[in-house]
Amino acid sequence: MPKKRLNVMLMGAGGNMRGAHVPRIAADGAVEIVGVADPVERQAQALMARAGHEIPYFSNWRSMLRETQADGVLISTPHKDHYPQAKACLEGGMHVLIEKPLVIQPTQAKRLLALSADSGLALVVAYQRHWMPHFVYARELVHNGTLGEIRGVVAYVTQNWLGIGGWRLDPELSGGGMFMDTGSHLVASTLWVTGLQPKFVSGSFDNVGRAVDINGGVVVRFANDAIGTLTSTGNASRHDERLVISGSKGSLVLHQHQWRVRSMLLNDEPVQPPKRIRPSSPDRAFFAWIRNGLARYEAPDFALQVSRLTEAAYRSAEVGKPVRVRP
Repeated sequence: MPKKRLNVMLMGAGGNMRGAHVPRIAADGAVEIVGVADPVERQAQALMARAGHEIPYFSNWRSMLRETQADGVLISTPHKDHYPQAKACLEGGMHVLIEKPLVIQPTQAKRLLALSADSGLALVVAYQRHWMPHFVYARELVHNGTLGEIRGVVAYVTQNWLGIGGWRLDPELSGGGMFMDTGSHLVASTLWVTGLQPKFVSGSFDNVGRAVDINGGVVVRFANDAIGTLTSTGNASRHDERLVISGSKGSLVLHQHQWRVRSMLLNDEPVQPPKRIRPSSPDRAFFAWIRNGLARYEAPDFALQVSRLTEAAYRSAEVGKPVRVRP
């Protein structure tokens, strides 16, 4: 049976939209891009070159929403724009796939989740790890009790942020630096895999002469009294990432390097996810949920916890002491 054809609009035509989302749209084979909005026209032209065809262009995303109809919208824009754009799309009756982080403020995340639920529309955050078999399997191992009660988590991510430019280094547009951006993947995968609820947070950040944080260290006490450490290092040479989960019955280590899973250890023994868990992507899941009427749709409630933990980490660094995560 052929796939139901879908129409989508794109907000933002930067490198992430061009290099990640456009190829996934093309791979689906039954999704048409009916509009792209970006204030910089050459960005949109570069996206059309990548897509291989002309697409209606809008310099203003609100104009695109007024003049175009679609089943869903993909958003990859500066973080400060996420909330008004996602809110307008959901209110306009469209499903939303949005880049991380969902929003900058927890109150915004709470409102979007409620709006998505009330309207019966999908709200998907593009955390790729949640569709990678190793992370899906890790979550299964935690939830089926293989590790026992979670007692501790150690997670870190490194990347070279010193050579980047653009809006990510502008706190008014980004809301934060390495921890808000790349670090959001680390926070999200930690909370999504473990299901832990952050309670108290202590954060310390170093801007290394930039306007936003480049390096950061965060200690978290969770609701079950487990302790976690989350480290983001932005003046490293390249990407490296680990998630270590220690429980009353066992331990699990996930290692990524240069954006690929390199190893997974269960009680220090190599393990592979079962073949029944197939690799996917947020885009593929997004299109499937739209087509099947949101059957087995998983609302991104963890994104609210990500926002709450992140906000608490920056607040703790500002006041110089541990703070309670705001409910």
